[in-house]
Amino acid sequence: MSGVDGKVALITGVAAGCGRVLAEAFAAEGAKVVGCDTNADQGRAAADAVESSGGAMTFVEADVADASAVKNVVDTAVKTYGRLDCAINNAGTETTGLIVDAHDDVFDQLVDVNLKGLLHCLKQEIASMQATGGGAIVNMSSVTSDITAVPANGLYAATKGGVNALTKAAAVEAAKDNINVNSLAFAAIDIPGDMIWRFLDDQGIKPEQLMASFPIGRMGRPEELVAAVRYLCSDDARYVTGTMLVLDGGYTAQ
Repeated sequence: MSGVDGKVALITGVAAGCGRVLAEAFAAEGAKVVGCDTNADQGRAAADAVESSGGAMTFVEADVADASAVKNVVDTAVKTYGRLDCAINNAGTETTGLIVDAHDDVFDQLVDVNLKGLLHCLKQEIASMQATGGGAIVNMSSVTSDITAVPANGLYAATKGGVNALTKAAAVEAAKDNINVNSLAFAAIDIPGDMIWRFLDDQGIKPEQLMASFPIGRMGRPEELVAAVRYLCSDDARYVTGTMLVLDGGYTAQ
């Protein structure tokens, strides 16, 4: 199977969690990584860890909710490595609470990061890839979206449902330019510091209760997340676009 060796990969939200795991894995496999995050200290630490291991990673402090900041990240990738081959739009935020208790400012923040932030990324990434002959884009979604509902997570789910809708539209629009656009709807991945742990704490759910809800009987492993994203970024997935790959241990099938 082809991978990401030699590809230039942009990954948003690299300071911790899934983003950092993906950045380190892609760099270890030979990709040249450009990562961004609002947490500059942790983002630079991630880049330093990659570089010290012999990989290539450039970090840019940026908030995806800021369109000009996103343009700077994409411009940096092109200036540093000459092109952009693949992009993983991972940056996101999550809040918990019942719909009846929802506040506009909370929903506004979710929309600004999870939806408008994705729009900013797609605009710049597609334009860059159009100029160099194509590429692959992976938008990180969730099984908590338009697939299934989880109590106290409705606002987040609404934005992730929007991610899936934007993915399909972007895929259709960019197909003629040899650009693949897909989303990865994943369930709980066992990565320290990831958002799933905050959700469990907020809702008083024990990890073993969560694991019992998956037919496979466990959370996803980091390497399984990496494998799914690697595939969607690889040349093996050239005929795959406008789709949603579900990575959930059978959760949504039951």
